[in-house]
Amino acid sequence: MSDLSICYLSLFYLSGICYGWGDPHYVTFDGQYYSFQENCTYVLIKEIVPRQNFSVVIDNYNCDPSGHVTCPQSLIVYYKSYKIVLTPKTLTVTTNVVYINGNQIFPTFSNEDLIITSTGVELLLKIPAIKETVMFKSLMFSVTLPHSLFYNNTEGQCGTCDNIRKNDCRLPNGQIEPSCPGMAHEWKIPDDKKPYCEQQLPTPPTTHTTHKPTPPTCPSGKTAICDIILSPGFQQCHDVIPAQPFFEACKFDVCNMPNISIGCSSLEAYAGRCAAAGVCINWRNSTNGRCELTCPKTKVYKACGSTIQPTCNSRYNDKYVHSCQGAQKSSDFVCDSFMEGCFCPEDTILFNTFSDTCVRDCGCTGPDGKPKQFGETWYSNCQNCTCNADTLSVQCEPVKCPPQEIDTCKKYEVLVNETVDCCQINTCGE
Repeated sequence: MSDLSICYLSLFYLSGICYGWGDPHYVTFDGQYYSFQENCTYVLIKEIVPRQNFSVVIDNYNCDPSGHVTCPQSLIVYYKSYKIVLTPKTLTVTTNVVYINGNQIFPTFSNEDLIITSTGVELLLKIPAIKETVMFKSLMFSVTLPHSLFYNNTEGQCGTCDNIRKNDCRLPNGQIEPSCPGMAHEWKIPDDKKPYCEQQLPTPPTTHTTHKPTPPTCPSGKTAICDIILSPGFQQCHDVIPAQPFFEACKFDVCNMPNISIGCSSLEAYAGRCAAAGVCINWRNSTNGRCELTCPKTKVYKACGSTIQPTCNSRYNDKYVHSCQGAQKSSDFVCDSFMEGCFCPEDTILFNTFSDTCVRDCGCTGPDGKPKQFGETWYSNCQNCTCNADTLSVQCEPVKCPPQEIDTCKKYEVLVNETVDCCQINTCGE
């Protein structure tokens, strides 16, 4: 592959794509592949000459007990006055969450500057004004920038997108480092959460390779998971996205870490690049459960699903879903993209974007914010309520109280009024 063919032609504009995965492996905008295992915080992308007020920082952490292997912990995107943090969160299952200026938001989300969609597994941040797209998926990320706005004006660990690989290892002072891993270390920035990084010495460039990492000798059975990348299961993508860098990275990972499931990140990264190029690969079943993705009990896994999912909220659908339909289709939304993730089963619909609840009928919303089916009744605030199928709304009426027979008491007794279940009860007491 020649240097002039590296920056990819997307569906809408000539663009450069930088991506990374695993522990971690990087491919710069111009296709330079390298590995870099350090656990500080680094500049992934910044403008050489500030024009668009845009930059991306990557936060790495030790993801293996040995302390020698690192993984992406989060991406931090700066645009205008926004600080957008994309990071995984693990409860019963691992999902990816978004914080804007310190506040968690729930995709799908949009304002005058940003559009954020999610499948629970994969996050997509789009900034229409600068035609930028960031994808984040736990151990995998990518950043897509248009040449029209960023050509020959980026630096950081993603290099300079100008179709020339030899200048990708650019240092903060503008000089070119012969080793991209050596360059990557120099883009370290202060992080209050990582005081130990301030005392770290630069890693000698000679300890790294500027090309593909050479995995140590290890049993072929351990690297069997990597062979899936070159198997017929990925055949449709082999002519679209070169498989070899992902195959070599996979072998490097499984030979250096005790848990061979780390190889899943290379398969996932390759499938992600294939999906971005319009080729859907349903690959997880071929890993014998090693790369299984666990969805919430209410949802099912799909290798490729819509980035915009309809919900029971009509105003949400008007804003997002209808923008991707017919004559109203908006180029600002990622209508034609598909992503891996967890989706509602067939014949059900997502109740809202705040939960993983899927329902057959949208019905009504109860006082607790949870769905109520047509015909379902409940008691709330001294009212009996019903989800009415005719009016498609909640119908409530006050609780009917029995008449009180006692209104006077005997001598030496007093009338006591009590409220029980919203009804007044009269009794006589001493």
